[in-house]
Amino acid sequence: MAIANMIPQQHEEELVQFRLVFAKLVRRRWWIVVSVFAFAGAFTAVALLATPVYRATTILAPANEGQAQGALGSALGQLGGLASLAGIAVSGQDSATEEALAVLRSRQFTEAFLIERNLIPKLFARKWDAERKAWKVREDKAPTPAKAFKLFDKKIRKVDFDKKTGLVKLQIDWIDREEAAEWANELVARLNREMRARAIEKAEASVGFLEKEANETSTVAGREAISRLMEAQIKQRMLANVTEEYAFRVVDRAMPADKDDPVRPQKLILIVAGILIGLAVGAAAALSAPEPVFRPE
Repeated sequence: MAIANMIPQQHEEELVQFRLVFAKLVRRRWWIVVSVFAFAGAFTAVALLATPVYRATTILAPANEGQAQGALGSALGQLGGLASLAGIAVSGQDSATEEALAVLRSRQFTEAFLIERNLIPKLFARKWDAERKAWKVREDKAPTPAKAFKLFDKKIRKVDFDKKTGLVKLQIDWIDREEAAEWANELVARLNREMRARAIEKAEASVGFLEKEANETSTVAGREAISRLMEAQIKQRMLANVTEEYAFRVVDRAMPADKDDPVRPQKLILIVAGILIGLAVGAAAALSAPEPVFRPE
């Protein structure tokens, strides 16, 4: 019986408390209105004045490297140790793809791209004097290739590898939509050239080693196995020489985004966020401010 009486009493107390809070908000409604206009105006200014950033994306598929390695199976069965010494290995497609992605993300590869394209002044445009073609800051404070790599790797370039589909997505976010697409496509072209050069160098070194071993091998079976290894490496070198898209094939080339379609700032989201934050701040200020004390004269 006592519990039944307590429930309506508690409900009535909550209703009274709600009415007091609502009355306080109504009395100080102008606080809320001013806060909403202030925050909405500030966020709108940010949305309109912020430099738009555009996104360019290219989709890649790992190139098929199995053609040149098909002849290695039987030879490796007989001369696996020799093949290892010659730098020959039959690895899965995922291993080759991960190696190429590691090169793409590497500091050495990225810094070479930034330096050869003279992009460091663009990445740190506020510190660069275009007229004098010199840094505005002291020499010891000037951006280095290492700092440019960190900025490019964290804020501008993003690489995603979907192991289920085998597709790679290379994404560039930059203030110039034309340059964003150009950089994405050039990075892919440079990566293919780099992996081609590495494959050719590796194959030539392997062939040279195998030729030396063939001259020192007296058994017919050994010579035949070495011959098959050399043939596979020669095919690998030929494939690398004639295949432009050696590491990755371009499934969808990066294209410039529309001028009115930046990835950020999202103007509508910023404006709505400003209104909501202003409403919350205004209500909090209205509720937390002490009530004025009226003293009789």
